[in-house]
Amino acid sequence: MLIGELAEKTGATVRMLRYYDQQGLLTPQRTESRYRVYDESDVERVRSVRCLISSGLNVRLVRLVLAHAFDQDVELPEDEAGCVPLLRMLNDELASIDTRIEQLTRSKEHLGKLVVDVTRIMAEKSDGKCQAEPVQVEPVQAEPVGRAG
Repeated sequence: MLIGELAEKTGATVRMLRYYDQQGLLTPQRTESRYRVYDESDVERVRSVRCLISSGLNVRLVRLVLAHAFDQDVELPEDEAGCVPLLRMLNDELASIDTRIEQLTRSKEHLGKLVVDVTRIMAEKSDGKCQAEPVQVEPVQAEPVGRAG
């Protein structure tokens, strides 16, 4: 199948697929006229790539995960392939996501308090002439992400 058909089957754009190819995430066959040709296994691979990227992994980590998942040898710089095990890199990424979640949770709490305060101030200053929209602020309850240690 050609790139347009793969894009249609996976929901990825043609531009994304070309980028995945450039980054070594896809390795299509080429025709004599240099058109990319994909097979059915590439449909699942693109879905895996998209899922991993949407999980917050960068291209370097996606390449490593795919290499392990599809039992492939991929050319990687020595520091990635030899010195930094995949599991440690994934755990570091997970810790980074936990940190971002904590930061966003604090930001949401502060913004919620600000909305309540501004609503109250607007109601007090308007002397009933201007009705502020009722504000619904849901309490934030961050759930810790458990990791095997």
